[in-house]
Amino acid sequence: MDVKNKTISMVNETHFERLVIAAYRLPFKLSKAKKGYKAIQNSGGLVSAILALSENFKNSNKALKNSKIVWAGIADDLPDDVTPESFENDKFDILPVTIPQQVNDLYYGGFCNDLIWPLFHYFPSYAVFNSDYFKAYEEANLKFCEELVKTIKPGDFVWIHDYQLMLLPEMIRQRMPDVTIGFFLHIPFPSFEIFRLLPRHWRESVVKGMLGADLIGFHTHDYTQHFLKSVRRTTGYECHQNIIYTPNKLVKADAFPIGIDYDKFHDACLKKAVLIEKQKIKKHLSSQKLIFSVDRLDYSKGLLLKLKGYETFLETYPEWQSKVVFNMVVVPSRDSIGRYQEMKKEIESTVGRINGQYSTLAWRPIVYQYKSLTFNELIALYNVSEVGLITPLRDGMNLVAKEYIACQVENEGVLILSEMAGAAAEMNEALIINPVDNLEMAETIFNALEMKSEEKHARLERMQNRISNYNVFTWAFDFFNQTYDTKEQQNQRNVKFINKTISSQIVSDYRKTGRRILFLDYDGTLVPFAKYPELATVETGTLDIIRKLSADPKNQVAIISGRDKKFLEKQFADANVSLVAEHGYYIKKAGGEWEATINTDEQWKEAVLPIMNEYVSRCHGTFIEEKTGSIAWHYRNADSEFAELRLHELMNNLAEIIRYKTDLEILEGHKVLEVKSGKYDKGQAANTLMTDQNFDFIFAAGDDKTDEFLFSTLSDAACSIRVGLSPSFAKYNVTDIPALLKLLEEFTK
Repeated sequence: MDVKNKTISMVNETHFERLVIAAYRLPFKLSKAKKGYKAIQNSGGLVSAILALSENFKNSNKALKNSKIVWAGIADDLPDDVTPESFENDKFDILPVTIPQQVNDLYYGGFCNDLIWPLFHYFPSYAVFNSDYFKAYEEANLKFCEELVKTIKPGDFVWIHDYQLMLLPEMIRQRMPDVTIGFFLHIPFPSFEIFRLLPRHWRESVVKGMLGADLIGFHTHDYTQHFLKSVRRTTGYECHQNIIYTPNKLVKADAFPIGIDYDKFHDACLKKAVLIEKQKIKKHLSSQKLIFSVDRLDYSKGLLLKLKGYETFLETYPEWQSKVVFNMVVVPSRDSIGRYQEMKKEIESTVGRINGQYSTLAWRPIVYQYKSLTFNELIALYNVSEVGLITPLRDGMNLVAKEYIACQVENEGVLILSEMAGAAAEMNEALIINPVDNLEMAETIFNALEMKSEEKHARLERMQNRISNYNVFTWAFDFFNQTYDTKEQQNQRNVKFINKTISSQIVSDYRKTGRRILFLDYDGTLVPFAKYPELATVETGTLDIIRKLSADPKNQVAIISGRDKKFLEKQFADANVSLVAEHGYYIKKAGGEWEATINTDEQWKEAVLPIMNEYVSRCHGTFIEEKTGSIAWHYRNADSEFAELRLHELMNNLAEIIRYKTDLEILEGHKVLEVKSGKYDKGQAANTLMTDQNFDFIFAAGDDKTDEFLFSTLSDAACSIRVGLSPSFAKYNVTDIPALLKLLEEFTK
């Protein structure tokens, strides 16, 4: 399928009526027109991408032909008399957001650019931590929220962009729970060791703010994994295969490497205006080879390191002196700020020093330009240059690398790309370097200039195929479709979630019946998990509900748990309940004595216990709980990622030990791994308690994998509930423990 047809296919799969975009800045500047104001497009990858999408909508024959785009953002120097109706613009409906200047200085200039930008780009020493910054960040995100909720309609797709609006998804979700929200981060998401430098409240707010979206997009797999780890470490939410299970919905996080409008750049190379620019460049170059780079003025771009690498190339390979020219274009950015002014001075000083040392009357090694280029100038330079030198110290994606490859129509350019740029994950046919290593950079420049045509063509062809197939359109529609897939998964799970109607029906069925049995798990079902098992004791209010339920002569209540018998006896000493300990090893019927369901030889522990003790030593924060019929390795207090690694190692080691012992099994619970006899489980214990009795209402509640044995054993008529979002044999899910206790309390009324 060619690119155009593939894009149209993806268009036809989406089905929103309006695309509502929220980004910090509006995509236009204003100029006075006959009627109101005329919107003039700003430069920028996101703006160009969305404008291209709007044209794509119009050309679509099906799903999106009549779709509209609404763009919310701040307008620079917005006149007081401007209203949304003032804009002359046929591509967007524009929603200006007004933030007081004092707040904006602390929000955008402070929290966004003095803290998040350096921190997320791995420059923590540049980060400024100021409590007023975060207050302004909250206030500004709230301003966006207030404007957007006035505009958003049912059926809209809300697409929120970048680090300036990380709190916005959850703010909108609180006010409009059913809206479809996507969030895309255009900069790197750092490792947790960097992210955790944010004060605890700030990082919790950022993570939970982003989790208000249905889908969270990043440029690379690494950024996605950094975010997932931060979610686990910050919130404790369960994450599996890029799905995050929050208390009220599942959220997906995934990589969507942003593309370019490939045809726009590729086709422009042969346009007359570009050909004229190319002739001008070639006239100045004579027979010299051109190395080209274009970067915004920023410390993350590694501009001084780039100059050092080029200088090392001139020193190491003197035969290339006078045969190569490096055109270094730096686009002005934030040059009113002291740090950026100093950087600019140092760049200019370094350029002057290198030119002073190596220049001749006929040759200048560096042509330095501090300016913005026109589109035609940029395309011409991309096309003519032998080498594209793209070497940031850290970059979310870097679309310049993709634009450079798209413009290799006649020439045979070689891309040198920093491994720190997000684009390096896709473009491994480029010459990948570490920008800090000036010797490697010098050698790579030499290799690029000496590369044979056959190798150049082979590398270019693979990269061009990839970036033309996954262009800006496929990027956007891939994001839309993945969001709807996530929404569908949420809806499938929401069918299982107990709502008011289902809850009322369960309570009604309960009250109509005369013989009832209720099976209730303990940890994660009646009580929250604690740091250590002995600290998770039942609260008075919960115990009152259990007492009332067990006092009803129509009811039998069974606490069915993996806990040992002494602990359960202590917790429910004065309640008329049956107790099932160690997942069914022991059963104590109400008013009776403890009975073992099986007799096992405990010699197997001699082989298992030393292995588990070894993993306690190898994984800080873990501990062992030994019971009569099992041994449990708890890892809830350990680092989650490290514990997961050790968990799989331990499982493999244990599997080797017990492989010939058919009466043993490995059982996974919530942050616990247990070795036990396979001859008993919660399901068998439930059947024992129901033997020779006819119940017309059976109720069961649990929260982890061990409870699945119980759910799968019960008849279809039983009412079974799993606490949390995980897939289950249970009929229904509830979000958390309070939701279950509320239902149980209704039974007592």
